[in-house]
Amino acid sequence: MSTKKLRAVIDAAEGRVPADKLFVNAQIVDVYGLRVVPGQVAVKDGLIVGVLFGDREPDRAAGYEAAEVIDCGGRYLAPGLIDGHLHIESSNVRPVEYARMALARGTTTAIADSHEISNVCGLDGLEFMIEDGRRAPISFKFMMPSCVPALPDEQAGAQITAKDMRAFFRAHKGDVFGLGEMMNLPGVFMADPETCARIDAARSTVSGLVDGHAPLVAGRDLNAYAAAGIIADHESTLPEEALDKLSRGMYVMLREGTCSHDLANLAPMLRENPARASRCCLATDDRAPSDALALGMIDNAVRVAIEAGIDPVVAISMGTLSTAECFGLDHGPAAGEWGRRGAVAPGKRADLLVLDDLSFQKAPHAVYADGALVAEEGRFVGKIAPASERMDELEASLRGSVHLPELSPEVFDYEFRPGEAVIDVIPGKAVTGLIRPESADGLRRIMLIERHGRGVAAQKDADDEIFPGASLVGHHIGCGWVRGFPVHGAIASTVGHDSHNVCVVGDNPADMFAAVEAVGQGGFVAVRDGKVAARLDLPLGGLMSDGDAEEVARQHDALIAQGREMGIEPPLDPIMGMIFLPLPVIPELRIRPEGMFDVTTFTFAN
Repeated sequence: MSTKKLRAVIDAAEGRVPADKLFVNAQIVDVYGLRVVPGQVAVKDGLIVGVLFGDREPDRAAGYEAAEVIDCGGRYLAPGLIDGHLHIESSNVRPVEYARMALARGTTTAIADSHEISNVCGLDGLEFMIEDGRRAPISFKFMMPSCVPALPDEQAGAQITAKDMRAFFRAHKGDVFGLGEMMNLPGVFMADPETCARIDAARSTVSGLVDGHAPLVAGRDLNAYAAAGIIADHESTLPEEALDKLSRGMYVMLREGTCSHDLANLAPMLRENPARASRCCLATDDRAPSDALALGMIDNAVRVAIEAGIDPVVAISMGTLSTAECFGLDHGPAAGEWGRRGAVAPGKRADLLVLDDLSFQKAPHAVYADGALVAEEGRFVGKIAPASERMDELEASLRGSVHLPELSPEVFDYEFRPGEAVIDVIPGKAVTGLIRPESADGLRRIMLIERHGRGVAAQKDADDEIFPGASLVGHHIGCGWVRGFPVHGAIASTVGHDSHNVCVVGDNPADMFAAVEAVGQGGFVAVRDGKVAARLDLPLGGLMSDGDAEEVARQHDALIAQGREMGIEPPLDPIMGMIFLPLPVIPELRIRPEGMFDVTTFTFAN
């Protein structure tokens, strides 16, 4: 901190020099005192330098002078919201487009784990996200993906080792905030040397922190996980599970995304003892573009928390101060000299929301990031910087990422085997079940086709027929069945967490083949009776569009509508409900390119 800057801040706080902006006639949301108090707030050089509480207009001696006075008209003045854990790629837009959506709804800081694009394009993918994110007035805090691939033997497009991480940290000093969600649970429990080396490498990041991912972990395993220094978890689905993690010193993120709606289920823990909210944060994890635009992001999570019986100021504190404290953004080295945030208080970054009410039933009246106006009435009004030459190079490297073997409809035509393991979809949950039915009644075929060209030599059974876990021209193809995804026709996608191979679910081989053929260089495709009924192209890594968020949302809505016509009814999402079926780190049964995988035993089920 320079002495000159420090003196300027103190002079402004004392009123010896005018502030840049003065917010008056405001109802200040005090997340420290958990109250709402009338007052005024002074901002200088993007920093809050003064907060005066009181229900009267301060006189000249008590108040502040400023170049610009903003009359809040009795509205609420709250801290900018912080998303504790998200994957930008899940919204199918690039970072600058995500920033436009997020800022319009009041999210001014986002802890972003870009392991989706990194699983496809490696560290070039992460660098692209960082470079593109710089262009927007949002504060992205990018985490180094800890598990690329999600499991050591997963067939992803890249591998990032502890050695790779350290080299990236040296080359991009200050660009990586921490280590992203540690999903390799066996690696932690068994003290695997490479896993431990990755956790240790986090000390070279800005915060030195490691985020978590520990669904249903308990007992000694949870002790080991917390002892490893992993600070938070966003996978809790039950109050007792969340409390178990809180009691071991971890922060718990209450997740409210598009596929996973866990917040209301966890709310009883907070109603029972509201003091627990100080160790609870809010996170979206994965948010569909249409939901982000129509319903919001962390503002939606605050609204859901309030509807679940949590006090509005407490709910806002979980989406601001608690998350800032979790990641050291409220104070200390991780926040930087002038980056402290999470509250309307002196010394904090001027990320401010002007709200018509505390229920977040509508977008903020105004959003300020670093003291600058960036959104009004749900509309982004900030500035996006032009792309750098390096960013253009990185974007070009993300294209052309889909490499499939030659296929035929016969590949998708395989028989059901009585008693084989079948995925049981649970709407609204990231977890799945494992069932072993005796017939295929009510089931749908599911296939996962490795698209990175990292499979093994072709495998055939004695009758020269494709069998579950077969491979064509060096590409594994996992075959299986799923219950609870009653599609008529087929839906295919190059988005399939976390390795993002091509996933297709359908009720007949011909439509499944047509859907995969239509995927091209990335995206979602819905096919019925051999014809493409809806599509969304995602040319950047097969994960993100190069268009604007509104157009992506329009095409996404068309896909959802088509999915409904094809038999997938609420609350199941036709897209989000499918793209997590390959994720091999959340129980119970998943599909991998090698076949059906039991996450609880870490073995192939069939």
